[in-house]
Amino acid sequence: MSLLFLSLPLATAAPLSPSFQTLQAARVIDPRDGSLTSPLSSRGRKALVVLLPQLGEFDSAEMCEQLVAVRPDLQEASIDLCVVGIGDAAGAGRFSEFTGLPLDVLRVDPDAAIHEALGLHAGPEWSVPDAVPDSVLTALLGTLPGGVPADDAQLRPAFTAWLRYLAMCAGIGAPGTLPEILRGYLGDRSAPERLFFFSGPS
Repeated sequence: MSLLFLSLPLATAAPLSPSFQTLQAARVIDPRDGSLTSPLSSRGRKALVVLLPQLGEFDSAEMCEQLVAVRPDLQEASIDLCVVGIGDAAGAGRFSEFTGLPLDVLRVDPDAAIHEALGLHAGPEWSVPDAVPDSVLTALLGTLPGGVPADDAQLRPAFTAWLRYLAMCAGIGAPGTLPEILRGYLGDRSAPERLFFFSGPS
């Protein structure tokens, strides 16, 4: 599930919430050059910050397809967009090509530090046993969206992230997940729209 924040310029914002302060202090990786940067606008403008689970996960792709479609409206409203996903720079490049989301608005957080700081569900505290060889993890990751990380040091963290994510999809360590998955498949006509976009006065 994605998490969205709309931040206001500091000059006009209400007293800062703990979540906003967490975002303000966070640093994520710009996949274009590997530099560390803030997920918030550097231009003092409003910013829509979207936190995704793993890049390549289907909900992430669907969310970004919607964001690509409304990005002109966001730009017209002077709202900067920043999408942060769990992954590495190589995965961000493939994700950008697949979804059409430009790399200039995409950032990565390999260790899910923002997600953890905001108290988002991380799934069960499972990890890959040391006895499992890297060759097995490489083969398994090769079958998943995003593939094998370019950085060997990220092999086990990437596999652990997928392991926890798949467990969350089964409802393990993520309260409320299964009812939401069922609602997604079966539909819910009484559910309100989750996103509202306004193009401003005509």
